[in-house]
Amino acid sequence: MKRSRSAHASSGDRVKRTAFALIGSMLLVGLCAVLITLIFSGGNKINAQTGTLDYAKSELTVWEGEPLPAADDFLNSNTRSLVETARYLVVPEQKPGNQNIAILMQLEDGTTRTENTVLTIREAVITWELGTEATAETLLGPEYADAVISQPLNEISQIGSYDVTVRTHGKELPFKLVVQDTTPPVVKIKDKLSFFVHQELSAKDFVESCEDLSPVEYHFSEEPSSMINGSFATQLIVTDSSGNSTTCEIAYTISGDGEPPVISGVTDMNTIVGIPVSYLRGVSAEDTHDGTVDVTAAEQDGFSLRKAGDYTVTFTATDEAGNTATKTATLHVLPSIDEVEALSEDDVLRMGDHIIESINHEGDNSRQYLRKLYNYVQGHMVYHGSSQRLEWHQSAAVALFQGYGDCRNYYGFGRLLLTCAGFENMMVEKVKPYEGATNHYWSLVNVDGAWYHFDTTPRYKVSDFFLWTDAQMDAFSEKNNQCFNRDKSLYPATP
Repeated sequence: MKRSRSAHASSGDRVKRTAFALIGSMLLVGLCAVLITLIFSGGNKINAQTGTLDYAKSELTVWEGEPLPAADDFLNSNTRSLVETARYLVVPEQKPGNQNIAILMQLEDGTTRTENTVLTIREAVITWELGTEATAETLLGPEYADAVISQPLNEISQIGSYDVTVRTHGKELPFKLVVQDTTPPVVKIKDKLSFFVHQELSAKDFVESCEDLSPVEYHFSEEPSSMINGSFATQLIVTDSSGNSTTCEIAYTISGDGEPPVISGVTDMNTIVGIPVSYLRGVSAEDTHDGTVDVTAAEQDGFSLRKAGDYTVTFTATDEAGNTATKTATLHVLPSIDEVEALSEDDVLRMGDHIIESINHEGDNSRQYLRKLYNYVQGHMVYHGSSQRLEWHQSAAVALFQGYGDCRNYYGFGRLLLTCAGFENMMVEKVKPYEGATNHYWSLVNVDGAWYHFDTTPRYKVSDFFLWTDAQMDAFSEKNNQCFNRDKSLYPATP
């Protein structure tokens, strides 16, 4: 009987132990579930060293100028309900930087708790690279995607510091917008760096282009020399107003004598008041390195072709190295056509050069160009008899000044244009059949290797004797009192 009771008792103990084990297991599973929930829930953190919950965030950031956050702002959202009150153990200072602070909490179970955290006050400064694309979000962070900066960046073109406000989350914060330029200049050096002895060199001789948002200055590590022939190297340092620099390695050569061109053919000139001239007839410039160099001419200040007097004309020639030569001459503006005999042939040819420069003959063949010259003469004078006998060039000047004249003037005017246009020509003179018969003069002109008559003087019923052949001239002469009678042995035959 005693054995039976003992066995019964042992069986009961085993049942109890089993029950307790099951209950313990269930409690352990539940506790684990709570812990897992706390671990993965936002804001509820397990302190790795103590195994306790963190009630406060590890860090909170605000901008300078914002009110200090309340102690409650540091509480994690999922444990906030467990805290009755929270306050700073020591109130933070309102200054930029990181501050270690302590949050003192009264928990709902009546206990107190202190947790350490960090308050970061960011300096209210925005830094922006001039000329780059940026928004409030890229400058301040993703939490400021809806922020608006009071000063639009695309309206700023100068580096410096600007007072702005940032409107965000229903409030306006004062900021300092610092506009900076940290990008160095983008410089392209010229491909050809070949210069001449004694040529004055500067940065513009080496730089093809320079791109920068700010003004730049150029400095050489060693000033380029052009004293002697040879190959040389230096560095060009390009620095913008923000202090950003680009250094360019430069290799260049010096060759040539560096002497200015020599101007020749400059002489004093004459014209009649009102008749313009081209100054460059017979004038040229040669350079020992460049060969033929262009020459320009300029009148003195106060020059007037309408006022008789003496004026200085300055001739200038500059070679590729920048060496410049000048010469001067005097232009005598004569007061009236009565002084026509003072005009030399070169004086009148300068008048013709000026006319030729005004006639557009681009694309014309020889005949087309000659037709323009022929028409120009007939369009700028009318026939008027005269007993005045002058040299051909003086007769041409009279025709230019007066706008009328006889066959001598027509011939002189036509010869002037033919000569200045570069056409080979010669004078044809009528042989008088008897003493007292009238004179007549006209031209023969060489057109592409063949000679033709060129008579600009108009006649009754027929006014155009443009590039006539001998046969045409003779036929007309037979019917008009031998008006074109001439000694044919003196002149080349026409086709």
